[in-house]
Amino acid sequence: MAMNQARRRFAAGSNSLFVSVIVVAVACVGYLLVDLHRVRIDLSADQGAALLPDTLTKLALLDRDATPVTVTAFSGQRGKQESYYKDRALRDLLDEVDFASQVVTVAFVDFDKERLTAEKLGVTDYSTVVVQRGAARVDIKDRELFKRVGKGEERHLEFLGEKALDRAFAQLTADNHRVVYTLVGHGELDPENHDLGGLSEAAAVLQQDDYKLERLDFVRQRDMPVPRVPDDAAALAILRPKVPIPSLEEDLILAYLSGGGALVIAVDPESPVPSILGRLGVVIPSGRVLDKILVFPYPDRPVPRYKSHPITRDLSDDSLVTVVSGVAPVQAAVPPLEGIRSTIVLETSRDGWIDRGGALKNGQGLYEPEIDGQGPATMAVALEVSRDSGLVRKGIGRVLVVGDSDVFTNGLLSEGPGNASFVLNSFRWLIGDEARISVIGGAKKARRLALTAEDGDQIRWLAIGLGPLLVLLLGVSVWASRRGR
Repeated sequence: MAMNQARRRFAAGSNSLFVSVIVVAVACVGYLLVDLHRVRIDLSADQGAALLPDTLTKLALLDRDATPVTVTAFSGQRGKQESYYKDRALRDLLDEVDFASQVVTVAFVDFDKERLTAEKLGVTDYSTVVVQRGAARVDIKDRELFKRVGKGEERHLEFLGEKALDRAFAQLTADNHRVVYTLVGHGELDPENHDLGGLSEAAAVLQQDDYKLERLDFVRQRDMPVPRVPDDAAALAILRPKVPIPSLEEDLILAYLSGGGALVIAVDPESPVPSILGRLGVVIPSGRVLDKILVFPYPDRPVPRYKSHPITRDLSDDSLVTVVSGVAPVQAAVPPLEGIRSTIVLETSRDGWIDRGGALKNGQGLYEPEIDGQGPATMAVALEVSRDSGLVRKGIGRVLVVGDSDVFTNGLLSEGPGNASFVLNSFRWLIGDEARISVIGGAKKARRLALTAEDGDQIRWLAIGLGPLLVLLLGVSVWASRRGR
């Protein structure tokens, strides 16, 4: 009897041991598989825990180049109220970058404990990020990483770290400092204007790719004996001149294009049309573009339909709308002029048309075949100009013609979910930076759980101790149940 009982206990114990070994083995194999094939899923409401597509594109370019990049982030000052949150935001960003790239090495350094590392890199301020690629280096300061927004109880930190890191990657990969000039002197939009009709926000968007937006005034160009587009110009923007551009300046623009230059020309309904468009086979008909599909409640804001082009590829894939306002129709010659390849970038739906006045219904225009132009109506067209055109002597000139200048302004740039990406991708295509084309995003708020460092330690130890404690309790319960048999 006793012998049989001992055998049963031995068999039960052996089975328990065998099952335990199997469970541990399966857990180890599962851990190894998960470690080798990691998958991250962002379950946050605004997808704020994942890297932006634009960041992933830049990291892919760095991986393709295969030159090692080191990102060293220094902690905030101990004792400061928000240092813990700042450190967590930086750590989270570094973890995502490290996971997404093969060539980027990240390190988070405690500024107070590792002063030698700070001295070696010449860092004297807390919450500084140093990005190094070969001999090139970019330092990102705390004020570039975080910004206070809101008032009173709504005041909070906005984390700008990812955008700042994007700019650093762009600076490290750029061959030289690139300048986008915008023509002024004829009532055009001004990059130094911070009002709704200015371009200061567009300048900030371009800065993400290390493009600097500067004014170009041929009349007041004192640093050159003969007026011309500067040699460091990556592109030239002509955005809604209010008066005709003199023929001499048009010749200077054509001379720039002939060297394989890049132009973006934006016009509005009834605004003067640069004569260079006629040379390119582009006509701006009278009237304005309307559509039955519009941004409610604005009757003059048709919703553009994206055509197949690198500028709009990612916008179309992500269904991001570019908001336009008061659009002039754009028509490229059909067939195109010799040596000029034209591609529609934006157009209306089949229900769109070119409105030239007439009856209104509830304050909105109606399509009247006898006076209006039939749709779909084109709102933007991209041109590639070769030497066969007689306008270009070397390389390929690129031109983007948009029937709306508002899309570049402060007033609309943040209003449309796809506007910032459309503007930046337009210049990327013009300049030949097509590998960088992607969707860009705004700043992320550093919205974290309100936990102190002590709270984090308690949660960590609870997680570490809870597993073994549950196993111990389970073992005791099994032992007690068998004792009672």
